[in-house]
Amino acid sequence: MIQNFSSLYLNKKQFLIFLMGISSGIPLYLVLSTLFIWLTRENIDISTIGLFALTQIPWTVKFLWAPLIDNFKIPILFNIVGHRKSWLFVIQFFLIFSIFFLGFSDPAKHIELTAFFALLVSFFSASQDIVIDSYRIEILDDNSQGAGAAVTQFGYRIGGILAGAGSLYLKYYFTWSIVFLIVGFIIFFLGLLILFIPIKKDHLKKKKSEKNFLKPFYEFLFRHTAIKVFLILIFIFSFKFGDVIAGVMANPFYVKIGFSNIEIANASKVFGVLMTIIGVFLGGFFVKKVGVIRALIISGFFQVLSNLLYVLLNLVGPEIFYLYVTVAGENFSGGLGSAAFVAYLSALCNKNYTGTQYALLSSIMGLARTVLSSPSGYLVESFGWTNFFVLSTFLGIPAILVLFWMNKSFHLEMQKSK
Repeated sequence: MIQNFSSLYLNKKQFLIFLMGISSGIPLYLVLSTLFIWLTRENIDISTIGLFALTQIPWTVKFLWAPLIDNFKIPILFNIVGHRKSWLFVIQFFLIFSIFFLGFSDPAKHIELTAFFALLVSFFSASQDIVIDSYRIEILDDNSQGAGAAVTQFGYRIGGILAGAGSLYLKYYFTWSIVFLIVGFIIFFLGLLILFIPIKKDHLKKKKSEKNFLKPFYEFLFRHTAIKVFLILIFIFSFKFGDVIAGVMANPFYVKIGFSNIEIANASKVFGVLMTIIGVFLGGFFVKKVGVIRALIISGFFQVLSNLLYVLLNLVGPEIFYLYVTVAGENFSGGLGSAAFVAYLSALCNKNYTGTQYALLSSIMGLARTVLSSPSGYLVESFGWTNFFVLSTFLGIPAILVLFWMNKSFHLEMQKSK
């Protein structure tokens, strides 16, 4: 068992995937989590903070420029480091400077500039994810995809610690400008490590016909029946909906009921990420042992029930013990679901079109995280915290029902495209 674990996880490819996961997690947590705490501390109203979820729209529509990244070769750099790494180098250059500019914005005086730079960070971060996701799928064989998904999520959550807890700890000593500057340099050093780790260059040779930008889309659509495509897309859209709509308001909620930055950092950004990592690896284990669909069903139930812990915390007030209980339940279930969900999306992709198809599928899920979660601040103002979190619990149920229907109707099995 130990030997199997070592061969599956402890190798150069998985280490590279781990580093890319960190680089992927940092900007998302910076925009979705740390920025929201900053805005709350600046006394920006809760409805405006909720609207900042719209700055994540690039993750929702990244499939639009994924074919460009899949097909266009960057001159000179392509011959030196290969297709994926050359794109990663260019994208991270612009991502780092976008983070710098975001840190030097002043939301109290120029909220529109803060929103603009947050949108830029999201755009280059989404572009980075296109490269990272496709590269991960391409360099791993089918039997390693579940482990690769777990390692990606592990690195992603470590990035969350750096951008979440790390930023809040640094804020105790420095201004927000310096904090964002430091975070940008972390991505810079990660980029150098990724660039110089020798991994076999893109082994998939693109056929000339694959330069048709629409082919990845209709290849996916015509691979399945119409009803199956419809159910797959509905499931992808709704699986994390209840989880993310609560997550958007989690940090403002912690601040509003009376927790300090350090308490939030210790509980949500350190302990919470550790619980997520445990959930991620258990999720990877479930995928291996019981299959993707059953793993999704198990994690789906955990995700739905965990949102009720926010209701408990709101009732008892700023009690540190209940904060940790809430964070443990929410992050463990989130990690469990994320590992199974990434493995599911990976299995749906044809390896000839990994960048475009994975971007398309993950973008559908991103709709729930951005457009539909943006009114969350207004919902809190209208219904209060308790009713808001109860609503988020019910929003997670439809995906589980769809999953049962799919499994029963089609005896769904993941078919990995060769």
